[in-house]
Amino acid sequence: MIGIELTEPGTGRANPDAAAAVLEAARENGLLIGKGGGHDTSTLRVAPPLSLTVSEAEEGAALLEAALRSL
Repeated sequence: MIGIELTEPGTGRANPDAAAAVLEAARENGLLIGKGGGHDTSTLRVAPPLSLTVSEAEEGAALLEAALRSL
């Protein structure tokens, strides 16, 4: 499992609104990720299967990057 915490630039404060927006953008593009750490969390949770191929990892990373850039 990989955790990615989204924070406000310059302050380092947790940004749960950004995490929710990235989660939704990723989901709209077919990438299923989760949020971890409680109800009002800013941490994205990525849990790829053990059978993940390099090609699938690259595709997932591209989709996650697109979701992050959509902020």
